[in-house]
Amino acid sequence: MNNEKIMLIYGFIEDELNIFDYLCNEFKLPKYKIIKKDMAKMKVRDLLEGINLPVVNSKIPEEKVVLFNNFSDKELQKCIRSIKNNLESMPIMAIITDTSINWTFEYLIEHLVEEREWFKEHRNGV
Repeated sequence: MNNEKIMLIYGFIEDELNIFDYLCNEFKLPKYKIIKKDMAKMKVRDLLEGINLPVVNSKIPEEKVVLFNNFSDKELQKCIRSIKNNLESMPIMAIITDTSINWTFEYLIEHLVEEREWFKEHRNGV
């Protein structure tokens, strides 16, 4: 398995990708890989390996997502701070785990959206 330090990013427009280029260069952040909608049925493990098997008809939420693979805590803090300080809208950010690496990208995003909504509801005491 490829366990390199990399960010998988999804849902960003060209201007935002330019910000990621800047952040990676300016703050010496690990590289990133763009995930496209037609890659959503693939397992996260395969995306990390560089496999690309495009499939039409993915029902992936229209979200901005950054997934971190194999980052140290210090690198993770640096990346999250840099992203928060430079992007206008806050993406969903998550670490790829031993469990989520075996999920399809589509399933992982759906899970992260549900988790975010649960926290929003319960943070306000609802």
